[in-house]
Amino acid sequence: MKIGLYDADSHNWPNLCLMKLSANHKSLGDDVEMWSPEGQYDLVYKSRVFTDAYSKDAQVIPNAAQVICGGTGYGPGPDLPDAVEHTRPDYSLYPQFQGTAYGFLTRGCPRNCGFCIVSGKEGRRSRQVADLSEFWDGSVRLSCWTRICWPAQIMKS
Repeated sequence: MKIGLYDADSHNWPNLCLMKLSANHKSLGDDVEMWSPEGQYDLVYKSRVFTDAYSKDAQVIPNAAQVICGGTGYGPGPDLPDAVEHTRPDYSLYPQFQGTAYGFLTRGCPRNCGFCIVSGKEGRRSRQVADLSEFWDGSVRLSCWTRICWPAQIMKS
């Protein structure tokens, strides 16, 4: 299958969901690339973190047999399947961030900030969802996110 990935936020910050989908599809032997208007695709995943208040998604995808939209920016929806969620991300999608590992150690948030949908989507308590080994092999700089408002960054010493 030919898979296209569209980062609807396109703010040059890695989209973890797309990175995991890419790794999963590549492990199945699918051809995966960032979406291009010149390509032809069996399936395109559109993912976004931010809502229309921060970034508009006006891109129509006419060159795919199927388009799946997901991510917090599209509102509450189903989580990634466990097989995808626990796949080491494909860091090659964002070459400007080579040498860095990204992932969530926890999900949920005990706060209920009016501007944020996380506590409504993921629960009002923080819970562990992954081990470092799922997205970090020890060889690169590490950025871990926890759901306590701001990302926690840990640098390899």
